[in-house]
Amino acid sequence: MDPLPEIEAVVAHAGRGPGSDAERRAAKHLEGRLREIGREVAVEPIQVRPSWALTHLIHAVAGVGGSVLSVSAPLPATVLLLLVAASAYGDLTGGFQLARRLTPRRASQNVVSREDRGRPGTLVLVAHYDAGRSGAVFRWRLAEWGLAVLFWAVVLVLACSGLRLAGLDATALTAVQFAGTVVLIVAVPLLADVGLSGVVPGANDNASGVATVLGLAERYGGDLDHFDVWVLLTGAEEGMELGMRAWLRAHRRGLDKRSTAFVCVDQVGAGTVRYARREGYLLPSSQNALLVDLCDQIADEDAADDGRYGARSRSSRFATDAYAARVAGFPAVSVSCLGARDVAPHHHSESDTAENVDPEALERAFGFCSELIELIDERIGPDLD
Repeated sequence: MDPLPEIEAVVAHAGRGPGSDAERRAAKHLEGRLREIGREVAVEPIQVRPSWALTHLIHAVAGVGGSVLSVSAPLPATVLLLLVAASAYGDLTGGFQLARRLTPRRASQNVVSREDRGRPGTLVLVAHYDAGRSGAVFRWRLAEWGLAVLFWAVVLVLACSGLRLAGLDATALTAVQFAGTVVLIVAVPLLADVGLSGVVPGANDNASGVATVLGLAERYGGDLDHFDVWVLLTGAEEGMELGMRAWLRAHRRGLDKRSTAFVCVDQVGAGTVRYARREGYLLPSSQNALLVDLCDQIADEDAADDGRYGARSRSSRFATDAYAARVAGFPAVSVSCLGARDVAPHHHSESDTAENVDPEALERAFGFCSELIELIDERIGPDLD
C-alpha cells in the first residue's frame, strides 16, 4: 500500500476537527478503505466535548478572578480557586470533567476493525484521523509544557489565597501571587487564539499515522501466530484523546489487560523514529515496560547496523491515545517521527500538508512498527497460549 495517496485522501476532508462534519466524512472514507482491504469494520458513534482550549480558557479567567478576589475576600476566592485547580487536574489527567461540561457537546465517531481468528492475544493498532487547530503557541518549543504551567499557576495562586485566609499578608506573598497571576493572564489570549484559529490540514498529524496503520493492518492482518490484529482509528483525539477514552469506557470489560496490547502511531510524516518512554500533560505516565524494552532492542540493533530508523526513546508533555490506554491499565506504546531537537515539523500548522510529508520518514516508521509487531508476536505471544 502506497501511504501518500492515503494521506492525500484523508487530508482532502478539509477542516476535520473533532466533532465536525468533515471528521464524519473522513470516518466514512476510512470505513470504505478498510472494507477494500478485506476487513470487517464498524463505525461507533460517541458524544464528546472537544473544546479543550475553551475549557482551559475558563480555568485561566477564573484563576485571574480568584486571584483578584483573594485580596478582599480570601474565603470565596480560595473555594473558587480550589474548584478551578480540581477541574484542571481532572481534565489534564482524563479522570473527570468539570469546566468542560460548560462547553458544547459534539457528535464524533471511532472507526473499528476487529479480527476474530481465535488467537489468544489482541494487538490494537491505533491512529487518530481528526486534525487540530493552529495557534501562535504551537510555534514555541515549550508549547508542550503550557497546560502543566497553567495548572501549577492556578495551584500557586490557590496556595497564596489559602495563606491569606490563614491571616498571612506579606509583601513576598503578594509578589509570588502576582507571578502566578501573570502566567494566567498571558494564557488567556493564547488559549483564545487557539480556540479561534482554523483547523490545520493534518497531513503529518495524523493522516500519516492513519496511512501507516492501514498499511500495517494489510500486511499483518491474519498473519500473526498469537495475536488478532485490530484497527482503531479514533475521532476527537485532538480534544485530548476523547475518542480513545470513550472507546475504552465502552469496551474495556471485554478486553483482557494481560493479552491486549496497543501500538499507537502518531505523526510519522517527517523526521526519525521516536517511541515514548513516558507521556502526559500533567503527570507523565510510563509506557508499558516490556513494549518499551522491545523498542529499545530494535533501536539498539538498528544503531549497530545502518541506523536507518534513527530511533530513540523520549518523554513528552503532550499525550497520544497510548496515554489513555496506559491510564486505563493496558499495555501500550506510541511511535512517532520527530525532527531536530525532538520537534514535530509543521506541528499544528497550516504547513502540515501532504506536500510536506517525507516518504522516507513513512518508510522508517513502517519498518520500525513492523519489527515491533513481529517482536510482540514472537516474544509476548507464546506466553499467552
